[in-house]
Amino acid sequence: MGGSMSVILIGGTPGTGKTKVAGALGSRLGVEVVSIGELADSHGCISAEDKARQTGVIDEDCLVEALLDLVDDKGKRMIIEGHYVDLVPSGSVQWVFVLRTHPEELQRRLEERGYKQAKVAENIEAEVLGVCQLDALESFGEKRVYEIDTTDINTSQSVELIESLMKDAPEPTRIDWMEQLESEGRLGDFLSE
Repeated sequence: MGGSMSVILIGGTPGTGKTKVAGALGSRLGVEVVSIGELADSHGCISAEDKARQTGVIDEDCLVEALLDLVDDKGKRMIIEGHYVDLVPSGSVQWVFVLRTHPEELQRRLEERGYKQAKVAENIEAEVLGVCQLDALESFGEKRVYEIDTTDINTSQSVELIESLMKDAPEPTRIDWMEQLESEGRLGDFLSE
């Protein structure tokens, strides 16, 4: 099969459960799990620190190179998880799962992690606007991108859902928090001005 179409991507906003779900799915499928953040780190692709946001600034060209080497080199099935899944070379990607979490629950999870308020707000906004979803759709197209609502399900339920999607490959459905929150009259609670 070579390096073509063998990668499973798990993306999403911080706090949606990517790392746990990817790890559990990797165990179930017996495949290696690669964290994009750790890959960036180990390949020296974090060029500077964004002090205000308490995060490293990713050198995207460097990361794309590292990802190209990774998928070329292995040519075997693997799971790649992280925030920048849209940088993974499209030709190697078979499935894309974007984990989504209701903004209210996401806020709780991020505050529990001790994120500063500004970082919580930024991530909530990204989730409401569906930034990870839109990036994935743009990079990989409608057919390969599935969204999983992890608001009320645990890691093993998420993995079971992913496995059943991979088996049955139904039409992907889309999650739209903006529409939902707007209909509840609560959109303003989750978007900063």
